[in-house]
Amino acid sequence: MTLVLVVAIPLAAAIAVALAGGRLGRRTLGIATTVALALSFGAAASMIASLREHPSLEAYIGPWLPIGGADFALAVDSGMLAVTLAITGVSALIALYSIAYLEHGRGLQRYFAAFSLLVAALLIVVLGSNLLLIFAGWELAGVSAYLLIGHHQDDPRAAASAMRAFLIERAGDAALLSGILLLLATFHTVDLAQLGGLAVEHGSMGGIPLVAGSLILVGALAKSAQLPLHAWLTESTAETSTPVAALLQTTAVVGGVVLLMRLRSVLAPDVLHAAAIVGGITALVGALVAIAQRDLRRILAWSTISQVGLMFVAAGLGALFAARFQLIAHALFKAVLILGAGSVRRAVGDESDVTRYGGLIASMRWAAAAFAIGTLGLAAIPPAAGFFGVAAIASAAFDAGDPLLTALVLLTIAAAAFAGVRTFVLIFIAPPSVNRGPARAPRFDLALAVLAIAALVFGAVVNAGLPIGSGPADDAPLWLVMATFAIALVSASAAWLGYRHGPGRAARIDRAMRWAAGGLGLDLLYSRGIERLSRATARELEAGAERAMDGAADVIASASARASALARRAQPDGSRAQQALLLAGTVALLAYWTLGGR
Repeated sequence: MTLVLVVAIPLAAAIAVALAGGRLGRRTLGIATTVALALSFGAAASMIASLREHPSLEAYIGPWLPIGGADFALAVDSGMLAVTLAITGVSALIALYSIAYLEHGRGLQRYFAAFSLLVAALLIVVLGSNLLLIFAGWELAGVSAYLLIGHHQDDPRAAASAMRAFLIERAGDAALLSGILLLLATFHTVDLAQLGGLAVEHGSMGGIPLVAGSLILVGALAKSAQLPLHAWLTESTAETSTPVAALLQTTAVVGGVVLLMRLRSVLAPDVLHAAAIVGGITALVGALVAIAQRDLRRILAWSTISQVGLMFVAAGLGALFAARFQLIAHALFKAVLILGAGSVRRAVGDESDVTRYGGLIASMRWAAAAFAIGTLGLAAIPPAAGFFGVAAIASAAFDAGDPLLTALVLLTIAAAAFAGVRTFVLIFIAPPSVNRGPARAPRFDLALAVLAIAALVFGAVVNAGLPIGSGPADDAPLWLVMATFAIALVSASAAWLGYRHGPGRAARIDRAMRWAAGGLGLDLLYSRGIERLSRATARELEAGAERAMDGAADVIASASARASALARRAQPDGSRAQQALLLAGTVALLAYWTLGGR
């Protein structure tokens, strides 16, 4: 019953706010949503003791579809419970942050309803016991994300970003559903536990299961904004509010990683290796592009793409502990960075260009302290939890004997550390590059403070015994841990020294990275290639539909003319024929309406 409450509470909150939220005050809506998510977190936390005694817990709700294994049922082990705690805990704190941030916002009833619905949908993905239930949560999460991204309906850019995210994710969802149906056709069940056993019996996992796994991977890549299906995240987070960007980048975007972890025993080894390779390339590309950005929101979005790529590496290699650890650590420190960035932008009049900040530490000390903790996590510098996560991933790549993945992970650590420290220095340390009035010091924010503390101590709490599951990458070799720390420290020091005097002194670095400013050409390729192809296809389909309709109208008109000619030849008295046809038509219509009414 407790496991059901974890999902039921945020789902009930979403329905209640959507139906009756108009009667509640602005702050009451936020408080109700925050309390509901906190209760969901508490319900999940209450299962920790039970999972110390049992390997997993299950909750059967009832039958659903007449398909093998397709029941309303939830299942959780210690690893997925840790992910559940991260999703509910971080979401509750973001909802708490939203209360003050959106106190003058519009459409708060729609916002908080979609917020709770997205969390409930993600929990279904994490806890669902079968693929069809997971897919239902997957689709519900996509719709909720669309509603949140396009919350400001009168803003054309927000609407366009929401539609882009919706279309890219739906393309991935089509591939995912196709893969699920192929697995169903092969194994005659969608239950995850049964699929795992049948997949092992199947052996090499070639043929149809390999194709099904490849399609599922496409769906995971689209949901988690991995190359080449990344564009929706970079565009949408630049147009949404700070709390929405935080929710998307800390919870929603990791859906693909969760899917790979849950289907580890079902997917073919080749599919998992491909996931690791794509993740490694995406991780390095995302970190490099983040260095070249000036817009604070795009820096954080590209760094999210990079960090999720590292999770794909771990999940693809079977290092589930490392993947879970990095997922939770990233949710904590990225929430700190995004919410801290929101406070900074509000303090300086919604300015997003980091080269126009500088010197804000004097008026924003507590925000600077929180942002510094988030930066330590992104830069993988201890004691921040991000360090332990990337060290475990590097160890998994090394243990797998894959020099390419090992190199990609280590280079990503260096680039991510440089991007993170560069951003912090340009905002808080470097001298102001423009003359502006004093920044409005933001008030102390409890949600941001709690997230910052959690991001700092999470690694120590796990080492003290917090159960987040185990895996083959639990213990990284000491020399690799030290090498990871040295790479991160050297890169972070280079960024500090390069930008501490302001962007003017670092012009050479920025010019050297200019080639990456446009996403290594991927953004241009998307806009000129994929978007143009999509528009051209849509125009051709529209033109084809018009031609088909015109042709059908011509055929109908021609047939009518022939029928009329035959009627005239059969009855010389045209007026009588017309009267007879009119009477027959009237009788037919009356008969249809009379019989239909019965």
